[in-house]
Amino acid sequence: MLPFYEIQTKDLRLYRRTRQLSFPAHMHSSIEIMYVFSGVQYVEIDGVPYAIHEGEAAFIFPDIVHRYERQEDQPVDAVLMICDPSRLFGAFLLDFNSCYPATPIIPREAIHEEAVYALRHIRLDDAYPVQLGWIYIILSHLLRHMALKRRKRVPVQDMPYKIMEYVNNHFTEPMTLESIAAEFCVSKYYISHIFSDRIKMNFRQYLGLLRAEYAAKLIRASDASLTAISGDAGFDSQRTFNRVFRAHYGMSPKEFRNRSRIL
Repeated sequence: MLPFYEIQTKDLRLYRRTRQLSFPAHMHSSIEIMYVFSGVQYVEIDGVPYAIHEGEAAFIFPDIVHRYERQEDQPVDAVLMICDPSRLFGAFLLDFNSCYPATPIIPREAIHEEAVYALRHIRLDDAYPVQLGWIYIILSHLLRHMALKRRKRVPVQDMPYKIMEYVNNHFTEPMTLESIAAEFCVSKYYISHIFSDRIKMNFRQYLGLLRAEYAAKLIRASDASLTAISGDAGFDSQRTFNRVFRAHYGMSPKEFRNRSRIL
């Protein structure tokens, strides 16, 4: 099964697991951390299988294909954290897109007790500043003991990957199924099939989600007008921007800006 590109619509997602997780191969622009308090969780990262045992953590960098496996129907106490540090901290910590860990598994002895405490106590309903504090503690301690390698950008050989990569690199530009088909010399129906069958949403939905996510980032980071942000994100009209943004975030861009300022 072809890995799908998962779009994260929130800065932070937290899950507390009581059973082994099973989730198909996917990738996203966020970092993903799983810490196991007890039991064992199986994961495959960049094609390599691992077992995360008690007291260990998996640290998955952006755009790395990974999947979780349930090999045993046994209880596990684990926390899964997915966040985009570029939105939360900018480049303050690390450019996660320029490197990757030599090994994604962090052994028990390398994880500071303060990081474990933070992983145990961070909550999705915490106030935003409290969440940032916990995340900073977790990341700063985990990154201290990780050997990093510089990431090499290699051409993607598989056509669906190439198309996904192209869309993710050019989504702020005018784009249609026809223009992508012309770019890759394939049928627009082939491209449509890739999105509906393999990415599990149609092309317009996927493109709208990318643009809405980018617009949300601009709203948080700047005081530019919503009209300017709409154009910068690739929307062809303010009406479309408002409709798509509300569909993905449950509120208008103006409401989102007001809420971001309060937080």
